[in-house]
Amino acid sequence: MRAYYSNLLIKHGLTAMLVGLLGGFLLAFSMVGGISLSPIPVFLQFDLPGTDTGWRILHVGTLMNGIMALALGLVMRTVNLSDNRARLIFFGIALAIWGNFCFYLFGMFAPNHGLSVEANRLGAASLAGALAYLPAILAAITSIWAVIVLLFAAPAHEPPSK
Repeated sequence: MRAYYSNLLIKHGLTAMLVGLLGGFLLAFSMVGGISLSPIPVFLQFDLPGTDTGWRILHVGTLMNGIMALALGLVMRTVNLSDNRARLIFFGIALAIWGNFCFYLFGMFAPNHGLSVEANRLGAASLAGALAYLPAILAAITSIWAVIVLLFAAPAHEPPSK
């Protein structure tokens, strides 16, 4: 079962990387003020909601979360984990990937940047702030827990003694 959950986590990581790569197009569209098909002389002007900085954070952050999932999915194969622990690590990191994605997306529209449910020194409370903060705090807790479990897990194979 450890390999099953490892494979699922790797798939989530690849999916997150795809979403992050597509987010790069949204970043470019935000920066140029529309859809440009350069070098083809086609330009559809429109203002993408959000900010260039917000789209950059979504692009890079989601890519980095994908890389984290790939790395931890591979690490799962190198340590002894019970089926339950492997399942919980998978769910924890999958929650972290998509919780962080929600943080990046909704945080760019939140006056308080999604760093709390209530108002803070950055701005007022809002629905976007809550939709950013709540998944992100769960993501932080579950990813820290998963990394600690993997850090202290016994190796799957002991090296041969000399």
